[in-house]
Amino acid sequence: MNNFLGSNPILPVKSAVETAKFYKDKLGFNIIGVWENPSYAVVAQGDAVIEFGEGRKDHVGSGICVIRVQDADVIYNKWKSENIEFVGDFEERDYGSKDFRVKDNNGNMLIVGQALENKNELLKQGKIA
Repeated sequence: MNNFLGSNPILPVKSAVETAKFYKDKLGFNIIGVWENPSYAVVAQGDAVIEFGEGRKDHVGSGICVIRVQDADVIYNKWKSENIEFVGDFEERDYGSKDFRVKDNNGNMLIVGQALENKNELLKQGKIA
């Protein structure tokens, strides 16, 4: 039996309110809650939940969040029309994922990807790690 039900990151941000708005307006997430004391916010889309806190402002922009999706092409094409910063290429990786990277309004990195459909076959062939 697997007791793990999921996890969600807490990304360091300058403003929890402004970050929640960015994720809603630019990335299509729903705002679950925003709190003032301490300044904190939670957004979600599907099963992806991301939290933001202002308690580590000296680390703003150092967060990394991997988001697994069913179809990375759909998300990539939708987000391409938004004014957000993409980092690197959208491609199939040697670790069995097709993914792309963007930075949020604080500089935190989001890695959005899907498992390659033939991942198990590629593993057997030794083409991916």
